[in-house]
Amino acid sequence: GRKGISSGNPTAERNHLYERTDAYFVDYSLMGLMVHQNYPKVVNQRFLKTKASQNLQGELECLKGLYEATQCMSDFTMAEDLVRSQQSWGLLPLCSVLATKTGYHAGGESGGILSQFPEFSGWLGKNSSRGKKTRLLQELSHHMNYKVSADNTELRLGYLPAIRNHLAKKLITKEVAKVEEAIEFMDMYGLDRDDVFENLDEFTMDKKLKKFGDVDSKVKAKFTREYNKGIHKSQALVDEQGVSTRKRKAVVTNNDDLDGEYGEYGENDDNNVKSESESETEMDVDELKKLFKSSKKTAAKGKGKSKTSNKKAKK
Repeated sequence: GRKGISSGNPTAERNHLYERTDAYFVDYSLMGLMVHQNYPKVVNQRFLKTKASQNLQGELECLKGLYEATQCMSDFTMAEDLVRSQQSWGLLPLCSVLATKTGYHAGGESGGILSQFPEFSGWLGKNSSRGKKTRLLQELSHHMNYKVSADNTELRLGYLPAIRNHLAKKLITKEVAKVEEAIEFMDMYGLDRDDVFENLDEFTMDKKLKKFGDVDSKVKAKFTREYNKGIHKSQALVDEQGVSTRKRKAVVTNNDDLDGEYGEYGENDDNNVKSESESETEMDVDELKKLFKSSKKTAAKGKGKSKTSNKKAKK
């Protein structure tokens, strides 16, 4: 507002404006968010005072000031977006003036006050939650894209609510939980245990719904036992664990009977050729053993280095 400024002194008014705009550059990446968080509270304080005095004209002026402050904040957002996206740093002075103008319209001619300490911007926390949920949604899309052909928006709005309701009927029930059917359904869509018990609850809008994290401990234990018994080799999950599932050709074990009567592998295919499934499982086991041995070697080297460093330090 214009509180403390003599109306007939343009130099004082100009200096006062410069002080306000200079305050914006204390932290130009944060000041706009702080103004956005607190300017409606300044207007609300004015509105409550005028309403208590039953001043209808004052109430109208408060609403008009809120409208103009919102317009300035919208223009500020557009200018700041150009600064960050297109590196148009010359628009920073405009951003400072728009932030100051927002406060002017919110406080009015005589200036407004905050009845409490200014609140920190809540946008930062909301943006962090948005980033987390976007990452979880991408993980679910990666797990399910071998069964579902949908983008993240369709997956969030169409598939996840239906999948959650179906699994909730199997696991969150007063009757006997149908664990086997739930696991079969999960394998069909490439979902793992963490997707169900941790990630799906992040996308529920109704806070009254029971969460998978609150499932009875006995049902969880039964689910874990049944889940660990089976083999869950969806392509996405196995690739994340470091084991490739490329199709491998059959391994020929005996080359003597290749020109037999029944084709290039001879008469006894069972003796000459290992089945593809057996070769895949053996190769997977070998790769896992190599990964385990390499991790043990690196751990042993780290221990050896720490021992030698300790000896040198004692010397």
